[in-house]
Amino acid sequence: MDLERERQYLQSCSNVQACHYLATKVRQWRRVERLTQAELAARAEVPLRTYKRFETHGRATLATFIQVLRVLGRTQYLFMLFPTPAAQRPSLEERLKKLTPTKFSV
Repeated sequence: MDLERERQYLQSCSNVQACHYLATKVRQWRRVERLTQAELAARAEVPLRTYKRFETHGRATLATFIQVLRVLGRTQYLFMLFPTPAAQRPSLEERLKKLTPTKFSV
């Protein structure tokens, strides 16, 4: 599924489907990292049964989900859930001024 189709799917799917989608993504990354369910659960400090329930059914607490993301090295993307609102972002001119050396100020 390409990014646009994934975005559309996530906008239209149910909460249960979204949780299952996230669990599937975690399973894929666990396999890329060549970790067993038991290894990932141990590293995340969650019971194996809890981890298996998450991966199979998409059911877990937010804390468990974040612990699993930490083990997989994926927490750096959590900030993307709530980007800074446009009104609070510096303008392009303000950003350029920060990059321009003071002796060449615009």
